[in-house]
Amino acid sequence: MKKSINIVVACGGGIFTTTVVTDKIDEILRKEKIPHKLSPHKITEVPNITGADLIVCTGKTSAQNKSGAPVMIGLPLFTGVGAEQFTQLLLEKIREIMAED
Repeated sequence: MKKSINIVVACGGGIFTTTVVTDKIDEILRKEKIPHKLSPHKITEVPNITGADLIVCTGKTSAQNKSGAPVMIGLPLFTGVGAEQFTQLLLEKIREIMAED
C-alpha cells in the first residue's frame, strides 16, 4: 500500500487553471486525510511525465502517459459543473492506486 500519492495537474500553460485545480484537489485530499504531493505541468508534457501515480488534466486530451499513469479530465473542478461527481471518481481512483503495491 502506498503511503502517499503523487498527482500531476496539467493544463495548456501550466499556470492559471492548473493552480485553481491543484488548490481544489489539495483541499479535497486534506479533508480526506490522504497524504499527497501535487505538481503542475503542461498538457503537452503528459506523455513523458514520469513518477506520477495519477495525472489530472484541466482540458480535454487524448494523451496517454508512457509510464502508465492514469489520466483523468479534471475540468469539472475548474468550472464547478459536475465537480461532485468528479470528486467521487477522483477519490475512488486515488484509493484504488493507493491500495496497489
